Amino acid sequence: MIAAVAGLLIGSFLTVVTERVPAGESIVAPGSRCGACGLRLGPLDLVPVFSWLVLRGKCRRCRTNIGIEPLVLELGTASLFVAMTLRFEATLQAAAFCVLAAGLLALSWIDLHIKRLPREISYTTLAIGAPLLVIAALVDDEPRRIWTMALGAVLATAFMWALHVASRGGMGDGDVRLSPLLGAYLGWLGLAFVPVGLFLAFFFGSVVGVGAMVVGRAGRKTAIPFGPFLALGTIVAVFVGRAIIDRVWPSV
Repeated sequence: MIAAVAGLLIGSFLTVVTERVPAGESIVAPGSRCGACGLRLGPLDLVPVFSWLVLRGKCRRCRTNIGIEPLVLELGTASLFVAMTLRFEATLQAAAFCVLAAGLLALSWIDLHIKRLPREISYTTLAIGAPLLVIAALVDDEPRRIWTMALGAVLATAFMWALHVASRGGMGDGDVRLSPLLGAYLGWLGLAFVPVGLFLAFFFGSVVGVGAMVVGRAGRKTAIPFGPFLALGTIVAVFVGRAIIDRVWPSV
């Protein structure tokens, strides 16, 4: 219950982050307003999910459609928070991975809409999540995780940077800047999780890319945002990475 409520609140905050960070605006001030009539939103307008449902997705004053984005972000964040809590139980580990989930959801949303992965979000998520992972490792008396976390970040960054250079920019620099975050979290779980997460990202990206070409929605040179696939591969690896590793590398 706590995880769901926290997820709804953070999801509501992410609606501000995904709108303002790409525009270079402050996420603190000014307060939330209707983009059409300028109405300053009050507490009753900002209750996650409930306000959207009561107002039927429209501004209280001008009745302009505000879209389904707030609902998707709020429910999506809440779902991921609950899933992470079930995966890691109510521990510091769960809190750290909820930070990852929120950051990846915001980055994926932005990348899908404007094909950008703002470094501010990637670096902030890492700056908040990494200390939590370090503390969790120390509390659980598993200091080795700190070193695998650092090495995972280095390995993921080196791999993505090499692809960026080899593809002559085909792999965006935003993907490279995101890789330390992904590598750190996957490396914390175990170094074998890093290649699993990256493999899943490329697998999902290939499936969607080929599917888009088959239905005529994309060509061979169509640019497809890769950030969401990196995020998806990482999240899936968090939950099923161990099962994949035990099947492929049973001795690891």
